[in-house]
Amino acid sequence: MKVALLLALAALSPSSESGRALIVGGIELGQSEASVIHALGKPTSRSVRESSDYLPITLTYPGFTIDLDEQGVGRMFSSSRRYCTAAGACPGMRLAEVQRLYGPALKMEQVDGKPRAIIWDDGCWLAFAVKSEVVENTEVACVP
Repeated sequence: MKVALLLALAALSPSSESGRALIVGGIELGQSEASVIHALGKPTSRSVRESSDYLPITLTYPGFTIDLDEQGVGRMFSSSRRYCTAAGACPGMRLAEVQRLYGPALKMEQVDGKPRAIIWDDGCWLAFAVKSEVVENTEVACVP
């Protein structure tokens, strides 16, 4: 059974301690496209959705997708152990390890009929999709 765990954290400035929780693969929300490419190298693909006002640019790396606009990174999705959170949570880890890293902040709730652990703060979140007690992927994003 798939379980998505959401951990929403404050969208503070990248230099703040709380804002550091929204880093995946060394990339943080708000980071410019140029700095992402400088840090990770040329993406496998870069696409632009002309019909989208919200995060129209997508940079794709093996196991890591970054959506952004002219203001910077607004969403990251990792399905690779290569791209972990700043706290060290990675796809492929057991849920118990992620719970140990994030502690009692994970609260189980039902969202859209699915069990999730959620902390909301300023509309941003760190989400762990879990299947059979193992993290399948990690997402960081903010409500537009």
